[in-house]
Amino acid sequence: MKKTLITLIYTSLSLLLLAYLFKLLNWPGVSDFSMGVFWLHIAAYIAYSSFVQSKDDRIIYPLVVLVFTILFNIFNIGSEFEYMQYVVFFTLFLYVSFHLLTKNYLAQNNGRFLMPINYIAVITLGLSGLFKILHLFGAETLLIIGVSLASLTLFLKGIIKGIDR
Repeated sequence: MKKTLITLIYTSLSLLLLAYLFKLLNWPGVSDFSMGVFWLHIAAYIAYSSFVQSKDDRIIYPLVVLVFTILFNIFNIGSEFEYMQYVVFFTLFLYVSFHLLTKNYLAQNNGRFLMPINYIAVITLGLSGLFKILHLFGAETLLIIGVSLASLTLFLKGIIKGIDR
């Protein structure tokens, strides 16, 4: 059960990141998909935290971020703030970076070959956000590459953590 929930956490975060990319690119109908994936991610974390006796206290960090995200969405806080899109990107960037770069988070991981790819994905994702904020040439392309690479590495990390060794 633990391995399945860990894989679901990482896979739903991967899909959430892709939904964010599609929302930035103004694809129609992405709102419903992103809300569904968002609630799937929350449900996976709640199931993991309630069914598995956690020996890792770092689980509180993503749960706090998820609770604040829910509160901001429910009470529509910051919708009139013009820089809210940057706050959302920065929060998502930190959230994804935490999941990719924290060693042995949620489970032991022997996939050492994936660590350099994780660093490259986080750097590319950060640069793509910086290019998008500064409206530099090639921002859309770099955003597609950065989000896709980060999403792929999240998916691979979830699969590797879900494999029994």
